Amino acid sequence: MSMLFDEILGQEHLKQMIQSAIDKNSFPQSNIIVDKDQYGGLHFALAISEQLLFDKQNKQGDLLNHPDLHFVFPLFSDKDHASELNEEWIAYIKNRPFPNILGWKSASNSSGNTPLIRKPQIVSMHKSAKLKSYRKNKVFILWLGELMPPAASNLLLKLFEEPPADCYFIFISKNIHDVLPTIKSRCQISSLSPIPIKLIEEKIKSSHPDLDAKKIASSSMGSWGRCLGFLQEDLNSFDHERDFVECLRLAFKAKKNKVAVIGLMTWSDKMALLKRDEQKSFFSYCLYLTRESLLISYGAPKLSTFISNSDFEVEKLSPFIHSKNIIDIVNLLEDSLYSITRNVSAKIIFTTFSLNITKLLAVKED
Repeated sequence: MSMLFDEILGQEHLKQMIQSAIDKNSFPQSNIIVDKDQYGGLHFALAISEQLLFDKQNKQGDLLNHPDLHFVFPLFSDKDHASELNEEWIAYIKNRPFPNILGWKSASNSSGNTPLIRKPQIVSMHKSAKLKSYRKNKVFILWLGELMPPAASNLLLKLFEEPPADCYFIFISKNIHDVLPTIKSRCQISSLSPIPIKLIEEKIKSSHPDLDAKKIASSSMGSWGRCLGFLQEDLNSFDHERDFVECLRLAFKAKKNKVAVIGLMTWSDKMALLKRDEQKSFFSYCLYLTRESLLISYGAPKLSTFISNSDFEVEKLSPFIHSKNIIDIVNLLEDSLYSITRNVSAKIIFTTFSLNITKLLAVKED
């Protein structure tokens, strides 16, 4: 089994089945990997690609930059061009083997807000598929392939109906129900399963013995991607939690005591000194914590994955996140995140954010 297959947590039956098909040269040309919750769809697609692109005797080389490996990913605006963003995509998935759409939007620095795989990208796929491969096979990985309008889906269908020899298509989908039925009918569909909690706990213990592995694993709901998100951010997330909690406490004080506004201005000045990447990461963290608060507010605490790095209790925030302000709070956070990516003055962004979050938290649901 390949090195990348060995790194995949769980999914043993599926790994063996796919490995057997590759060994027998019977692996289908068109495939859909259903990855509902960051169980490792992209990692799986890369492991398959490694098998199809490298000789068994020599699997050394830079897979992500292999000339016969092609990525198709959502763009956020008609002004975005996949060829110009390919380098950013490679850099992003090197650091985030369990990517998500918000993270990719931030990494792409796009000004758009509508993630779609557009028709010109599929036209480019057609052209690339017809060209002779550099070595033996050619692999196309479509990440979140369900984000295709009908025109792009129908054009992709033509490629699946008559795939060029030695071309393989791996379509990663979060929601199989949004995939065109005629595309599904021409693909082998493999659904990734939640990873056993015990496996996740053991993996965390081996790499992060100082953390509460059992608590993190039980909160993962079988998603290693969710765990990685916490583990990779653990150093920063402590600061993010501390900074957001500080802002919240000042905001609540400012509702009753105008002097606390001075504290918000001091907080904004401090946040403006952070690096741009840290500022973007902060607002992404705030979006996550806001969603977690909403889950608890609406009686679904078991769906929450929040783990505090301090004594902060998200249950105390949740009553202030509700139907009357959630959309405005999310819009405020997303607008702040977008402004950071466009190099707007950080001091203005954080000052505006702190004052507006104070107003929104004061909105009552009744």
